[in-house]
Amino acid sequence: MRVPVRSCRRFPAQAVCGMLARIMTMRWQTLMAYAGFVLAAWAGFAGWQWHEYCHERDVARDTLRRQADSLSTALIGGIRSHRRLGPFFEDQLQGTLDQLVRAEDVLAVAVVAQDGRATLSAGQAALLRPGSAVAGSESWEASGYRFVRPFELSPEPVGESGPGGRGLGRGRGRGAWWYEQENQDGQPEGAFSTGGGFATILVLDRSETDARCARAFRLRSGLVAAGGVALVCVGLAWLSTIRMVEARGRAGVLEAEARHLRELSQAAAGLAHETRNPLGLIRGWTQRLVQSGLNAPEQQKQAQAVVEECDRVTSRINQFLAYARPREPSIEAVDPVALIEEIATLVEPDLDAKSLRLERVGPTPPPAIRADREMLRQALFNLVRNAIQFAPEAGTVEIAVLGDQNGGCRIEVADRGPGVDLAQVDSLFTPYFTTRADGTGLGLAIVRRIAIAHGWRSGYAPREGGGSIFWLDRIHG
Repeated sequence: MRVPVRSCRRFPAQAVCGMLARIMTMRWQTLMAYAGFVLAAWAGFAGWQWHEYCHERDVARDTLRRQADSLSTALIGGIRSHRRLGPFFEDQLQGTLDQLVRAEDVLAVAVVAQDGRATLSAGQAALLRPGSAVAGSESWEASGYRFVRPFELSPEPVGESGPGGRGLGRGRGRGAWWYEQENQDGQPEGAFSTGGGFATILVLDRSETDARCARAFRLRSGLVAAGGVALVCVGLAWLSTIRMVEARGRAGVLEAEARHLRELSQAAAGLAHETRNPLGLIRGWTQRLVQSGLNAPEQQKQAQAVVEECDRVTSRINQFLAYARPREPSIEAVDPVALIEEIATLVEPDLDAKSLRLERVGPTPPPAIRADREMLRQALFNLVRNAIQFAPEAGTVEIAVLGDQNGGCRIEVADRGPGVDLAQVDSLFTPYFTTRADGTGLGLAIVRRIAIAHGWRSGYAPREGGGSIFWLDRIHG
């Protein structure tokens, strides 16, 4: 029977997700402070660029406004200077308006009387709307820039004749005769001679101004975007520098702790070694006493108990030395089938005591493994012994060697025992944690130490249908 792999892969994914969640929880304050700084700086820069754009837009529009004002001033000045020519001036004024609309930026122009007496215009008449020219105004419309400027003309006074006897006023000289003669011939009186309220209307082409504003907007928008990117890059560089400094600080602390732990490990290993030697001496002499035979049965029983306790303490010391003594793995090709058969021989007494069977499941032949053979045998031996302790009698302990497409594999040791409580899963591979009264709590810790030395992963997952699965993962061949 092949052990399902799907359920075995859940716990590592959950552990990774939990680790990422803890990292994010630890960093959220720094990230929020950084984001607030970047947003504030970017908002200030964007506000500055918006102010500059508005200034450039106002300058461009003011240029068009001054142009319209200059044209209106020229028209009004010409009207005030030459209106005494009477109706002939209107023909000259009309010609002037026609000349103005021939310019590229003048769409329409008009001079209107506010009482509706006369209107002179040129260009696109639909843009003028002379009825709305009651007061001075300006408007930026889709069709163009519309500028209205009102002005007042006083009635032309009856003056003396002009030079040469041809009066330009309405007096009784030759100018007056000319004026009356023209009236007697049926010509109308000039529209501007009677005075009153008038207005000039100009509609100028705004396309060039809009294009200038659009270029300014694109430039400022590009600067805002580039500034935002620059701020983000500077902020990321700042965060990277901080994290690098923190990482160096943590590395220094970890290095000091590792050095301290190595020193403690060496001291503890030396103490355990010195303790094991007198224990061996005590066991040897006590074993001789047992073999020679003591007088009283009670003394014989006590001596045998001393021998058993010495064996138990020596076994604990050996396990502690296996965990505490650092060792670099010597990588070689390992035959999984031969290794499992060797382990089956070692645990055969334990299997027979509970009528258990040790079976290998998975593909045949299993994928090759490259590892330190002795260290891998120690890890699998501990996992199999752990499974035997919790497997029900007359059951089966299974070892699966499964390959993957990336050249790695997964070793699983499964049993049908009670499983592990979820609250205890995180503590399974920590030193001296055990759920058995006679356990040392170093078996699984040694497994994890061996896995880390090889660059592997170790873990636990509940088995479908009940039981436990302990695994070593991503062992590259």
